[in-house]
Amino acid sequence: MTLQARIAYNPEVSVKKSINSSSTAAGKARVVHGVVHGLLKGRWHGGDRLTEIEAAGLFKVSRTPVREALVELASMGIVELRRNCGAVFCPFGEKELRDLYAVRSLLEVKAAQLAATRMAEGTIDQLREDFERLRREKIPDRDWCLDRALHSAVAEACGNPRLTGEIARYRDLVQTMREAVGSVLADIHSTSLIEHLRLLRCLKQRDPAAAAAAMRQHLAQAAKSAVKALRNLRQ
Repeated sequence: MTLQARIAYNPEVSVKKSINSSSTAAGKARVVHGVVHGLLKGRWHGGDRLTEIEAAGLFKVSRTPVREALVELASMGIVELRRNCGAVFCPFGEKELRDLYAVRSLLEVKAAQLAATRMAEGTIDQLREDFERLRREKIPDRDWCLDRALHSAVAEACGNPRLTGEIARYRDLVQTMREAVGSVLADIHSTSLIEHLRLLRCLKQRDPAAAAAAMRQHLAQAAKSAVKALRNLRQ
């Protein structure tokens, strides 16, 4: 092996790169969750600024993960990146949260309608079994996982990659909110569990109109729960 090849294949360098990559990812997640949590709590408001230096000091990370976090937050519509100005927060209150769920409803109702005739029988049966087990055993934190699994399965089964991608974008934003503040913004409860099972029953019956109606009702209730939770969070 040549000297150049040995340098290129230095195990110590590879390990350091791996550690740095993991550290950056962890730092990025800390900043994203911290910023979202602060925004939901009312620490920041629309028009407020956050520079890389300020964020690095606030979350005790280097500027590299801060930079990556701000790009991700911008893609979510949480901040707007401006040259020589840093990140500027977009308004986010009850109206914006309702708007978010309204868009989710437009996208996911259509996806449910399409998925009713396309989702694999085995996928429907497995999800129904998982939700029934959740209802019996009330497994902690399992509700979030199953909620994401169901909505992802419906999106994947709709047969429209662009629609699937847009649904994932909004779903990821809601998931980030949940992770940032814990269960306080969770829209999963006993009523939601029943709504999920109703949706699965409509999918099982291959009824597009009923599946669309079930998804619409579920997301309308989820929006009410999320707005109520946001209101409580900011008290």
